[in-house]
Amino acid sequence: MKKKPKQKLSPLQRRKLVKIVVVLILFAFLWIFFSPNAGVWTVIQHRSELHQLEEETILLEQENTALQSEIDQLQNDPAYLEEIARKKYGLLKKNERVFDFSQKKPEKNK
Repeated sequence: MKKKPKQKLSPLQRRKLVKIVVVLILFAFLWIFFSPNAGVWTVIQHRSELHQLEEETILLEQENTALQSEIDQLQNDPAYLEEIARKKYGLLKKNERVFDFSQKKPEKNK
């Protein structure tokens, strides 16, 4: 078997080949970085969103714990329930009266 001699590329062919390779490499780099489904840019955005959602989850868990604690106090602590009823809703016990000694501004005659 005889080997065929290798043909050398002309300078014009070599420039074209180099340009094609550079364009393909550039296209591949852009595709890897900006691909809509699996590009590096998309991954960075998803990581940022994940971090934000994790922080939001932590805050919601803390709020949930505080609300559960308040529910437990309202269900099991009559003194706390009475305090809330008096402060928030202005309720009184039987035979209790409220005296308001605050200074009221005199009304102006029109």
